[in-house]
Amino acid sequence: MRVQLQSLDLRQLTILHLLLLECSVTKVAAKVGQPQPTVSRTLRHLRRVLDDQILVRSGAHMVPTERALAMREPMAEIMAQLARIDVETSFDPRNSDREFVIAVGDCIATTLLPQIIARLMASGTRLRVSLRLIEPGFNAPRALENGEIDLVIDNGPNPRPQLLIGNLYTDEVVCMMRADHTLANRPRLPLARYLSLRHLAPHPRSTNELGPIDAELAKVGYRRQIAATVPEFNMAPYVLTYTDLVFTTGRLFAEYYAKRLPLRIVLAPSELAPMRFYQLWHERSSASASNRWLRRLVVDVAKTLVRASAEED
Repeated sequence: MRVQLQSLDLRQLTILHLLLLECSVTKVAAKVGQPQPTVSRTLRHLRRVLDDQILVRSGAHMVPTERALAMREPMAEIMAQLARIDVETSFDPRNSDREFVIAVGDCIATTLLPQIIARLMASGTRLRVSLRLIEPGFNAPRALENGEIDLVIDNGPNPRPQLLIGNLYTDEVVCMMRADHTLANRPRLPLARYLSLRHLAPHPRSTNELGPIDAELAKVGYRRQIAATVPEFNMAPYVLTYTDLVFTTGRLFAEYYAKRLPLRIVLAPSELAPMRFYQLWHERSSASASNRWLRRLVVDVAKTLVRASAEED
């Protein structure tokens, strides 16, 4: 069987695979976009090479031979392997049933992800998207490498060097606090005052890696007092309304909740550099047309979000 199959080219293997599935020359011709006589000639060639009829007449339709039935599963595996090494050269979201899987940090501006989903849904009626949280223990580089996810959107201070990176936006660092906090009317918190406060923070993803705020403080040799942590970013604004804690985050995230809850925004110490938000992908998908399309969409949504925020200011 191995020697016989090795004599076939990719076009013939594809037609063999479809004949085993469809049991119809007419249907296969329509699928591959070739005239029916061409597919019939290929079937005759396959019969000679494989020394088997492959399909035989049974009344008004064709049925596979015993050998053809035994070939179905191995041929499906062969075609699946070929598909894995066939890099996409074009992608039309209107005609695709592609599912995109994106791993995200929960620190992302609140409206960014809903807008990404909305753009994807508007681009194709059969497109699907699954967002998963970058939680403790999740190995995003490995998930990108093995194809478990397509993209990462995050702002961690140390993106993995083996991954490709594309900047989305930078965001000014601010402090959120309840509206009647004693420091709510300050234009900016000096570093000394900032370090004297009790802070609210997201629960760290890893005990071995600092988050973006604490990593920036560590650069200048300081450490803040974290009095409480929350399991997810979007819980923090609600905790602030009941406490005197301070939450440090990006302006885009803070502005969303300051419009909806009794909260105030005060500039963080100038020693804290703006946060950088980016997307990461693996080189294995860099040339993929669908992955390139997804990355462009995310960039466009991020630019729209930043532009809308600037216009509101």
